[in-house]
Amino acid sequence: MFALSKVITCSLAVATVTSALAVTAPAAEARDDFAAGLAGGLVGGLIGGAIASQPRGPVYEGPVYIDPPPPPPPRRVYYERTYYRPAPAPRCHYEWRENDWGEAFRVRVCPY
Repeated sequence: MFALSKVITCSLAVATVTSALAVTAPAAEARDDFAAGLAGGLVGGLIGGAIASQPRGPVYEGPVYIDPPPPPPPRRVYYERTYYRPAPAPRCHYEWRENDWGEAFRVRVCPY
């Protein structure tokens, strides 16, 4: 789409310059008119420069490389001073058991 609009713009510019020259040019006179040639060249240069300076489309920049972040500092380890304590003595508890006839009774259990 962009290339087509460029062609159309260039064609319109050429048609404008050509029609302006055809209308203003006198019928075949053989004389040296330096000022008219200079003016025509300047106008043509300005129109050509305007057409050539149109934006060409998006310009993409190259990739940007950044350094990785520094590693985190090492974590400090704190040790808690502990002393040996003997394990508590096992405690006795009661359980329900059944005899051979299905009668329930309580028993004291002490794990030694």
